[in-house]
Amino acid sequence: GGPFWAIPFGRKDGRVSLAKEAAAVPMGRESITQLIEFFQSKGLNVLDLVVLSDKTNWFVGAHTIGRSSCESLQYRLYDYKGTKKPDPSINPEYLNYLRRKCRWASENVYLDATSPNKFDTQYYHNLKKKMGLLSTDQLLYSDSRTKPIADALSFQSSLFSNQFGVSMVKLANILDFKSQDNGEIRINCNRVNY
Repeated sequence: GGPFWAIPFGRKDGRVSLAKEAAAVPMGRESITQLIEFFQSKGLNVLDLVVLSDKTNWFVGAHTIGRSSCESLQYRLYDYKGTKKPDPSINPEYLNYLRRKCRWASENVYLDATSPNKFDTQYYHNLKKKMGLLSTDQLLYSDSRTKPIADALSFQSSLFSNQFGVSMVKLANILDFKSQDNGEIRINCNRVNY
């Protein structure tokens, strides 16, 4: 049920994936300032941050669908910033739900607790109710640079859908110059050509 966008052809993908390169993307505990700076370093802006921002903590608006491991939430549920208490920015009812759902770190929980299988703006409404699953999600609604955008997207589903496509194209056009030098244009995007 999500939007459509045209993907430009001809991008080169690398032939090798390295786990250590995953550390180069936000991991979900950054401040909004750190996220803005990271996005700007990739040629993306604050609007792109709010629309996309988290996928493995990379596409936030994309958190309208998908799941996260409970392991990545444990610190928010039980020992936020070393206090031995939960993150005070979590809605108490949602906190109880997450603690029941995440008894084991190996479990998964939906990024959008309300409509997890529908590409919609409910994710942004959840932020207003303090139901952002990851701390970086919830911070979008507490920072003056991102809150007005999250508010606007919550009420304008066509704006969210259209901007999501625009921001995804911008994201797809970020070039890793090592991949461009040693990469290949894939025949099947799911696997290398050889």
